[in-house]
Amino acid sequence: MGMPRRIIEGIITELPGVSACAVSLLALSAGSARAAAPLGIPDGMSGLLAAGGLAGFAAGLALFFAARRKAGRAERLRERVSELEQRLTETENLLAAEPHAMIVWEGGEDAPSHVSARLHVVSSVPRSEEKLVRFSEWLEEDSAERLEKALHGLRTAGEPFNIAVRTTGGDLLEADGRAAGYSIVLRFRVPVGERRAAMEMVCDTRRLNEQVERLSGILDTAPLPVWLRDADGDLLWANAAWLEALEQEDLDAAAAAGLQLVKPEDMRLVHRDDKTGLSVFHGSTVIRGEKRILEVHEMPQDGGVACWAVDITHVHRLQEELKNHIAAHTGTLDRLLTAIAIFGQDRRLLFCNAAFARLWNLVKEWLEEGVTWDEVLARLREMRSLPEQADFRTWKERQLEVFTALEGRQEKWPLPDGRFISVIAEPHPQGGVIFVFEDITEKRRLESSYKALMEVQRETLDNLYEAVALFGTDGRLKLFNPSFARFWELDEEELSGDPHIDRIIERARRLADDDAWWDLLKYAVTGMSERREGRKVRIALKDDRIYECVIVPLPDGNTLVTWYDMSDSARMERALREKNEALMEADRLKSDFLSSVSYELRTPLTSITGFTETLEMGIAGELTPRQREYVRDIFTASTDLLAAIDTILDLSTIDAGLMELNIDRLDVAEILEGVARRMAIRLEQRDLVLEVDLAEDAAFVHADRRRLEQVLANLLSNAITFSSRGGVIHMGARRSGDFIELWIADQGIGMDAETVKKAFQRFSSRPPAGSQQGRGLGLGLPLAKSLVELHGGSMELISRLGEGTTVICRFPIRKEGGGALDGTVEESGADRVVGRTEAS
Repeated sequence: MGMPRRIIEGIITELPGVSACAVSLLALSAGSARAAAPLGIPDGMSGLLAAGGLAGFAAGLALFFAARRKAGRAERLRERVSELEQRLTETENLLAAEPHAMIVWEGGEDAPSHVSARLHVVSSVPRSEEKLVRFSEWLEEDSAERLEKALHGLRTAGEPFNIAVRTTGGDLLEADGRAAGYSIVLRFRVPVGERRAAMEMVCDTRRLNEQVERLSGILDTAPLPVWLRDADGDLLWANAAWLEALEQEDLDAAAAAGLQLVKPEDMRLVHRDDKTGLSVFHGSTVIRGEKRILEVHEMPQDGGVACWAVDITHVHRLQEELKNHIAAHTGTLDRLLTAIAIFGQDRRLLFCNAAFARLWNLVKEWLEEGVTWDEVLARLREMRSLPEQADFRTWKERQLEVFTALEGRQEKWPLPDGRFISVIAEPHPQGGVIFVFEDITEKRRLESSYKALMEVQRETLDNLYEAVALFGTDGRLKLFNPSFARFWELDEEELSGDPHIDRIIERARRLADDDAWWDLLKYAVTGMSERREGRKVRIALKDDRIYECVIVPLPDGNTLVTWYDMSDSARMERALREKNEALMEADRLKSDFLSSVSYELRTPLTSITGFTETLEMGIAGELTPRQREYVRDIFTASTDLLAAIDTILDLSTIDAGLMELNIDRLDVAEILEGVARRMAIRLEQRDLVLEVDLAEDAAFVHADRRRLEQVLANLLSNAITFSSRGGVIHMGARRSGDFIELWIADQGIGMDAETVKKAFQRFSSRPPAGSQQGRGLGLGLPLAKSLVELHGGSMELISRLGEGTTVICRFPIRKEGGGALDGTVEESGADRVVGRTEAS
């Protein structure tokens, strides 16, 4: 019999891991058709299984144990899956703990299959998955190019990469690319700690390498030679310009040959910076067959020296030319009267001309020491050669501001000694300040005088009776006075508008219709003739007035025209001409009368003086004292009258132009002594002392002896006559320029200003000092003056009432053997002069 079903199910249920299929099979093997029916086995099959009997059960047991083994493996797989799921969860937790962004491409597709953006801590990384894959929008251009290039290598060659990229916001990220089967995974994360420092170092290194490559390229293509030497001086590297200068093609060959651009012995050190170690040399070399001047710079580097050379041949030539120009300009500036000083940026004196030292009375050697502007101001303040200032410190600071100012400054300094100095300070193009000092004391005085003169001229023009008008080169009225408007009855307001000459002629033609005159005036004002000559014309007006017009061309092209109302003058001129003719006739008659009377009187006077001398000598018998006194008075009066007649005759001869002079080289001392001897008796009678003062440079004079003695005797006689008793008379000679001055000075009563004005007028005299005698003829001084002027000289009279009189006669100095005076001829070693002077 078969095993009961409940027993079988109980066994099966006790066996873990047995599936429902196994239970069914066991049931069938038990031969129970009823047990197979619930399992869905057909009745035919269940019969067959039941017929199997125990064999089927055995097979069922075998199947049971096989299922049990399979269930064990499934359990172990479940345990493995659970372990992997746990590890996956831990990995996801680890990834979530570190901010990152991940992009996955499957099967070589261009579009990513998976994008994860978990870099919210970096603000410059986009949070949108669509924008994250567009690298050029949020990465720097260089980083985006390198990332695209690395991705291309990963996709085509499977080359993984790990690079540093930088966002447009400046954040540093680590980009890691890997291949996983057919997938490409790109992961971004933020480096921290030492990894970040290493990546930053990599970025800096890459940037430096790029800079070095660019710099190397620039240096290699630079137009100036650049080369590097090691510590031993051997060539390490040189650019193309260095090779070209040495006409070499291979750098190694040039280095092996030990070629040098400039030999050390040909270089001269011009500058060395102790702080940086830079040394600058000047040297000469030959490049492409031409001698060139190079400026070589050497900068010490780690393990060697960097060198570069600049061709300064042109600069050197310019410097030489500039040096020559500066020397020439320095010489020119030293000859200028304007003081110039140039100070550098450090306020030290670089240059000053001689006028600067003279203006401020500074020692040239002190200035050449390179003094500063501060020191110059301090020295000038000590010398009181600066404007007086209440706050000198503030004033000095303002003066020093010119060294930092962008624009120049101009001031005027009133100095304590009365001078005015114009100071101009201009920034120097190369730094520093150029000072220009000019003494404008005289200029200010002239400007003040000019201003006053212009005011006087304006007032003078406004108050002139004559009409004055100034026309410009364009024919327009530039200046006029009120008389011009009054003469031609014109409106002053209209004249102030600079009317043209045509307009003025149109308005003034109603007073004078002389077309020829108006054409002449217009041509004189507007004509373009090369020879502009002045004109003087009279014009008759319709109302019988007569204007005299004077047209004066001015050097600046303008024309000055003046009008004078000659109406009254013309009428008076006729009467004066007639009166003048009558006076000239009367003067001629007077001269003839005086000459005739003088000749008629001279003969009897000669007889009188001769007979008085005979009587005084006692030839006609002895005279009593009283008779002798009478005879002496007669002789004196006759002699004075004869001298007056001779004077009249001399003046008449001079007026007629018949006076002759015999010019000789005369000894002045001899002449003065002779005149003094002639006047000795009169000096003794008046108890006067004569002192003679003769300068060494006035030993000789060219003159007519007789006339010179006549002049001096006449002047000395006047001095004796008008001197008080016991006084002193001075007589002497001296040189003054081109003249010899002979002078006589007394201490008499002197003259007032009115008498001095009339002293040289004929027949003007005054009574002698302390004398009751009447006045003389007044012909002595006029005759002396005429004789001196006939010699080509002049006479001056200086006198004050109560202080005496001084008369100075000036005779021109004549060169030995030189030309004679006007109207002279040489005759027997002496000059003979015939001439006349204007009658006083």
